[in-house]
Parts: sequence; structure tokens; C-alpha cells
Amino acid sequence: MRIEHLSIKSVTIAIFVMIGAVAMVLSLLAGSFFRESALDAQMSSLSRVLEVATQEMQQGIRGHSFDLGMKLAHSRALVEAFSTASESGNDGKLVALLDDPFISGFVGFSEINLVKLRVYSPDLEFVGESSVGIQGTRQALPGYLANLIRNRGRDDRLKGVDALWLSSQGPLHSAVIPLGGLRPVGYLEVVVDPAFNLKDIAAITRTPVSIYAMSDELLSTVNSGNDSEYLPVEYVLFTPDSVPAFRIVGLEDIALLSDEMARIKTVTITGFLMLAFATLLLALWLFSRFMLSPVSAMVRNMRAMAQGNLDMAVDNRALREFHELSDAFNTMASQMRMRTNDLERLLDLDDSAILCFDRDREMVYCNRSAATLFGYSGDEISDLDFTDLFVDDVAVLTARLEGTAGRRREDKLHEVLTCRHKDGYEFRCDSVINAIDVMGQSGHAIALNTVAGDDEIMSSQSEQRLDAVEQSLTSLLEFARSNPSLMLGLGNLGELSDVDPTGGVDKGTVREQVVSVMNLALACWERELGKSKLDLAEESRIWPVYIDKSTPTTRTLDKYLSLENCTKNPRSKRVVDTAEFVLRHLPDENSAACEGLRRALDEFRLLLAGVKAKSRQPEG
Repeated sequence: MRIEHLSIKSVTIAIFVMIGAVAMVLSLLAGSFFRESALDAQMSSLSRVLEVATQEMQQGIRGHSFDLGMKLAHSRALVEAFSTASESGNDGKLVALLDDPFISGFVGFSEINLVKLRVYSPDLEFVGESSVGIQGTRQALPGYLANLIRNRGRDDRLKGVDALWLSSQGPLHSAVIPLGGLRPVGYLEVVVDPAFNLKDIAAITRTPVSIYAMSDELLSTVNSGNDSEYLPVEYVLFTPDSVPAFRIVGLEDIALLSDEMARIKTVTITGFLMLAFATLLLALWLFSRFMLSPVSAMVRNMRAMAQGNLDMAVDNRALREFHELSDAFNTMASQMRMRTNDLERLLDLDDSAILCFDRDREMVYCNRSAATLFGYSGDEISDLDFTDLFVDDVAVLTARLEGTAGRRREDKLHEVLTCRHKDGYEFRCDSVINAIDVMGQSGHAIALNTVAGDDEIMSSQSEQRLDAVEQSLTSLLEFARSNPSLMLGLGNLGELSDVDPTGGVDKGTVREQVVSVMNLALACWERELGKSKLDLAEESRIWPVYIDKSTPTTRTLDKYLSLENCTKNPRSKRVVDTAEFVLRHLPDENSAACEGLRRALDEFRLLLAGVKAKSRQPEG
């Protein structure tokens, strides 16, 4: 699409529509990212909950392991059996005592899964272990615990230690307690399987929990949920030396969270879109109020001024740029109006008669000398054409100039024309005929100067005068070519038409209505009053009466009674005034003829009102 086909209004609306579309897309993306961010935050929070629950579970294992270890460590029989085994190497009694908790049970045996009991010398050397429980593990204290005991101070030698560690049989938890109480003779290791207690995490968090080994082997599941209703949250349990031991997957019910997020998303997106839409509407209103409407009014005024209505002024109440533009246009129009008036006054001061005709050979301009020469008033002469003013066939003469439109100096004619006065007598004038452009169409300008007799040849002085007039006329024509619409604004031509010439109006309809109303008015005048057409022209004083060879005629009125002879731009005011004059003088206002004329007049007025409204509409 070419840029001149675009208007500021369409471009502005397109820009705001794009902004609105982008705002909608961004709001939807923001809502989606908000949900993802909320879920990530929820997962992070739930992961922290799992971590706390795991620590709570480990604290329970630690407590039960230390309770069992403290009871066994203070057993005199176990201490004596440990000493005997250390000195003599006979660990039979020691193994029996270590197997007793597996056989006889102990306080809290249902809370932990005891898998091994071992004893070590003060130097952490292996002395013995229970024969019951897990088999195949290395008979040595886990490295992390051994280093922790060796590296702690003397004051901490009576304290127990514990840790989660990896064995060949999987993750285990060991608690090491000094054997012998305040006089330790060695160390007792209580080995527990932590997988037994991981189910407590589900009770703490009150959510379904699944426990996996690091090989992705499912160890246990508590209250398995539906993936569509629960959000999986993963937490990895590490040993103190940062080796992964278990993978814990908790399922959090996010139905309430999803509903809340959906509600918040709907509210925020709707609110944002409403605010964005309101902002766009406000922006469009501001643009329309301060730019589009002033520009549209400015265009209408400029178009009217370009068509010759130079008395108008472009409203400059707009934004700064358009204010400056309207001021510049008003200044330019003022200069053009001044130059046009000056040129018109110059033409009126000249003794030569100057007439301009359009393509249809109807007059569009005449100076004061022309009206005086032919004996018509300004209103009367504007309704005339070639045949009314000249006896000679001027149309044949002007046809010679139509090929070049008078753009060369030699494209003009010097002829002696026989003219017809308003009173009917004939006279001869020297003439200069030139072709011009009138509203983008071909037209002609004629400059006339009377001669003393029929056989008199144009004198040198008369020729000089005509040359001077021709120069003035040439200036007018050149101005008309640059501003063709202004030809309709010269003199009294603003009254020639009630319709904007470029309003896109069907002038044929207007002319048909003019002829119809005039014929109805004349018929009522003749039938109801018994008077003639000449009486109508004389009594109404609306139509001029001409004297042709001592016979009064109504040439102008006659043109309005025939569609073929009706002028291109009929004077609608004359038609309305004529119909109203006839209606006022009819004796019977309720007669069928009167009603028909009144109805036709009303339709004609409506047509004129629509034409004027249409002519004021800006072009799209």
C-alpha cells in the first residue's frame, strides 16, 4: 500500500491495536511465568520441609540408638566379657551378650531396625560383633566416625557420636558409645538400618512419600498419590561426608494452590488488560481530540478554501505542529486572496470586457466592463452562455484551441465578433480568444473591445490596449492554471453553485429536481392564476426579462424548464424562491396542484440539505 493512501487516524489506530495485542501476549506470558515461578517456589519450600522432616527422623534414630547403646555400655557383664575377649581372645560370652538384644528385645525395638552390634578397643580396633543381624559388612568402624573420634579432644572422649554411612549392604546409621561408663574400656557401635524409619517422614509432613535408593530402586512408598493432583518434590539425603544415600520424593497436594494461582492469574491479567484497554481508549480519545479531529477539520477547511471559498480560515486550535501548519496555510490563503482581489480589481478597471467560459460554454467569470457592455447585472450575466451573448458561432472558433489548451503564445485568436445586448440590438467587438484550464477541464477566456464601425480595422492604439488586457488576462490564466479551483472564487462565482464541485454529488439529480420544481411551479401559475411565464418573471423579480428585437423574452427562465438547456450549476435559491412565490399567490392552498408543488419543493429542499451535508464530509 502506498503511503499516501494511509491516514493518521488509521496509522494511529493500527499502532494502538498492536500495542494492545503485545500487552495481551505479554500478560499471558507473565501469567504463565508466574505459575511456573510459584510452583518452583513451592517446590523449594516443600524441599525444605522434607529436609526438616528428614532431620527429625534422624534425630529419632539417634535417640533410640543412644538409649540402647547406653544401657548396653553400662552392663557390667558386657564390660567383663569385653575385657576377657580382649585379653584371652575368647569372645563366646561377648557374642552371646551382643546377640541378646536381637533375641530378647529391648526398649524401643519397634522404633528402630537394629542390624548389628560391635565392640572396639580404645584404639578402635575390632574386638567382636553380634552373630545375629546383617552379614557381609567390613569389620571395622566407619572411616568418618573413626576420624571423628581420633580427632576430638580429651574432654569429649566420654561423648557418643553417630553418623549415616554407606556400607556394602546399603546406607546404615551407626552410633558409637564409650563402653564402661565413666571408666571406658572400649567403644560399642550400634548399627541401625535407617530405611526402616524413613516412613516417618510421611507422618511428619502429612504427605505421600516414596523412598528410593540411589540406584533408583524403590524402597518404600507411603500413601501414593495421583500425579495429576500432586506436585512431586525431591530431596536427596547425604551422609556427613557428602555421599548421597537416599532419594526422597514427596507428593504435595497443589489443588488448592492451583486454584489460588488461577484466581490470582485471572484477576491480575483481567485487571492489567482492563487498565491497558482503558489507557488505549484514553490515548485514542486524546489523539482524536487534539490531533485527528483538528486535522480533519483542517482538511475540510483547506479543501473548501482550495475550491475557491477564500473567506474561510483554517482553525488553528490544535497541537503546535498543526497550529503552525494552519497558520501558514491561512497566511498563504490570505496572500492568495489579496492577490486575487488585486488582479480582479485590475481587470474591473480595464475598459475591455473579459469573460471566461467552462467546458460546457457556461460563464464562470466576467469583469465589470463585460456586464456593462452587454447591459446585464452580475447575477443575470452569470446564467448566460455563448449563444446568449454572441451572434457568431464562437464554439467553432474555440474548437481550434482545444488541441493545445492555449499553452503557447500563438495559440490565441484575434477575431471581430458580433455581440447581442440585453435589449436585443447587436454590436461588434474586437476579441482575443484564449484557451484556459477551469477546474482541470478545458475552458476559454474572451477579451472584448468595441469598434466604431463594421468596416473599421483595429487601430494601433486599440491593438496595444488589447495586448495590455491580454497580458493581464494571461496573468489571471496562469494563476488559474496553478490554482484552477480559484477560478470559481473570482467575482461573484461563489453564488453560481450551492454544491461543492468536488463533493462527489450527482449533479444530474439536482438538475432533474430543478427542472421538475420549475415546471410544476409554472403549471400552477398558469392554471390556477391564468398568468403567463413573462408575468411570473416580471412580478417575482427573480428572473431577468430580456428584450430581443423589441420583444420581451425570458431566456434564463426558459433554461430552467428544460433538462437539456438547464445550466450545469443551477441556482437552487432562485428555484426555491420561485416555488415559494407561486405558493404564496395561489388562491386555493389545498388544491392538488398546490399540494404537488409543495411536496416537490420539500423533496428538493431535502435533496439540497443532503447535498450540502455530503459536500462537507471529508474524503476518505
